[in-house]
Amino acid sequence: MPYQTIKLSNFRNLVEQRLEFSPLINIIDGKNGSGKSSLIESLYYLSVGKSFRSSKLDSIVQHNAPGFTLFSVTEDDNSHQHRIGITREKNKSALIKIDGEFIRSAIQLASVTPTLLIEPETFELLDGGPNNRRRYMDWGVFHVEHRFSEAWRRYTKSLKQRNTLLRRGRIDRSLLAPWDGQMIASAAMIDQYRHDYVVSLVPVINDILKLLNQTIDIDISYYRGWDKKADYQSTLNDSIERDARSGFTHQGPHRADIRIKANGRFADEVLSRGQKKILIFSMILAQGAFLYKLSGRKSVYLIDDISAELDIDHRKNVCSYLEKLESQVILTAVDINSVLPLFHEDTELRMFHVEHGKVSQVN
Repeated sequence: MPYQTIKLSNFRNLVEQRLEFSPLINIIDGKNGSGKSSLIESLYYLSVGKSFRSSKLDSIVQHNAPGFTLFSVTEDDNSHQHRIGITREKNKSALIKIDGEFIRSAIQLASVTPTLLIEPETFELLDGGPNNRRRYMDWGVFHVEHRFSEAWRRYTKSLKQRNTLLRRGRIDRSLLAPWDGQMIASAAMIDQYRHDYVVSLVPVINDILKLLNQTIDIDISYYRGWDKKADYQSTLNDSIERDARSGFTHQGPHRADIRIKANGRFADEVLSRGQKKILIFSMILAQGAFLYKLSGRKSVYLIDDISAELDIDHRKNVCSYLEKLESQVILTAVDINSVLPLFHEDTELRMFHVEHGKVSQVN
C-alpha cells in the first residue's frame, strides 16, 4: 500500500511540508544531517507508531515545539485510499487515527502498510543480540499469521504477571497456575507460527541471493526459547526455584532466537563485512517477497543511505531487484548520482533533495 502523500510538522529538523511520492522508486539525496534519515523515520513512524532511532520523544519533536503531527494518504491494491494521522505531544500518549477513527493499538496501524526498513542498525542482525533477530522473525510472522499478535499479547501479559509474583517472592503454585496456563497455551502457538515461518522463508532468501549474483547458501536454525526436547509446562515447573531467585522467567518464547549459517558455517563468523550486508539485504527483501507470494500484498521498502552500505556492484544488483518488484521504494543517498544511473530511464521515479530540513522534489 504505497504512500501517495504525506504531511508533517515539527518532526525533528524537518520543516512543515507536504510531499507526493511515486508508487515505485523514490530517491532522496542530501548532505549528512540535512534531514534524509528523519524523513525515512517519519514514514516508519506512520507505519508502526514508533521511531527506529529513539524512544525519547524530546529528540523526535522539533526544538521548542509542543509535539509533532504526521499525516499520510495511502492506496491499497484495490485502489482504496486510507488516511492515517498521528499526533504526539510531550508527556502525552500518541493519538492515532485511521480513516477518521481513533485506534487504541499500534498493531492496527502496523497491519495497514507492511513496511520493511533497512538502516545502519539493521546490519546488527547477524552480530547483535537476539532482540534484533526476534524482531526480524516476528515482523514476518505478524504479517502472514494474523493469530500471532493475539497469542503474543496473551503471552506477554501473563509473563508480566508471573514475573511480578516472582519478584515479590510469591511462588505459591496456586497463584502462578493461572498465568502459567495462559503462557503454556500461547507459547505453543507462538512456537509453531515462528517455526513454520522460518522454514518457509529460507528457500526464498536463497532464491534472492542467487538473483543478486551471490554464491552463499544459507540455512537458519530456529531456537524456540526453551529445550526442544521438553514441553513448556515441565520447563516452567523445573525452573521455578531459579526463576524465583532471579525474579523473572528465564525460558520461553521471549528468549527465542535464530542462528544463520552460510555454506554450513555460522555467518557472523565466516562472512566478510560486504557479504554480511548483502545477506542482510537479501533476508529483508525475502520477507517482502514471501508476504507477496502468500497474500498478494506488497510491502513498502525504506532504505536509508544505500550507498554507504553497499559497494557499486552490490548496489547495482539490489537496485535492479528493487526495480523489478513494482513496489514502493524510498531510499536515501548523499549523492543522487550514486544510485540514479542504476535505474532504467523509463522507471517511474521521483527525486527529492533535502537541505536544512526542507524537502524539495527535483525534476
